[in-house]
Amino acid sequence: MRHLIAVLLILAAPLAASAQERQYAVLSLVGDQLLIVQREMATGSRIDQNIRRPVPMPSPTLDRAVLLAVDEALRKAQPSSTPVLLTTRDPALYAVAEKSLDSGGTARVFEAVRPVVANAKATHLILVTKHRHRAMIRLMGGHVGSGWLEGLGFYVDHGNGENAVRATDTERGFISPFTYLTISVIDLARGTVVAEDYVIGSNAHSVPVGQIGNAWKALTEEEKDRQLTALIREETARVVPKLVKQG
Repeated sequence: MRHLIAVLLILAAPLAASAQERQYAVLSLVGDQLLIVQREMATGSRIDQNIRRPVPMPSPTLDRAVLLAVDEALRKAQPSSTPVLLTTRDPALYAVAEKSLDSGGTARVFEAVRPVVANAKATHLILVTKHRHRAMIRLMGGHVGSGWLEGLGFYVDHGNGENAVRATDTERGFISPFTYLTISVIDLARGTVVAEDYVIGSNAHSVPVGQIGNAWKALTEEEKDRQLTALIREETARVVPKLVKQG
């Protein structure tokens, strides 16, 4: 038995060393725009009737929030980690990431960003891209929503005009930040995705009785920024540790 244990320890040693030597680079391609989606009633139709307004982001504010959130989650999961945070504002790369929602997936995006990662001196890349999924906004007791969401933004439902105090959250209307993302861990030496998961996060805020009909103003601009940032941190903290453990 002692001999067997000794052999197992010897075999495990290279694996432990390999984990310690892993160096992560992190790149986010989700911050080119903020998506504002306003729910529109479409009874009996499968077509997305929602009003969609993409708001271009001239600064890297959103990508920076994602990078810092991943960095925080990674350092908590692996205290010895020193991630390299990468930034790019190349419209061509965001365009490739956008097209990958329909075809090509992560592999297509990775081929496009190879030059960005080339000098990072990393063994693995944590790549954050947009994920498209049907709207599933979290409310107490379940999920609601219509149409499709992707990336970062806000889902707005102005309700049905009901102004009674006893009206439900859905009837009064609500606003919710959302984070619909794909987080991938890529082995740079092999050029393969070794772990991947999807983030479908939301945090709805119902409209107070006195503000029914204008869900957008249920949160101030500062609160919108704070709520979206908090949701990014919450979802990355949930997903990143599992991914680096798998990969």
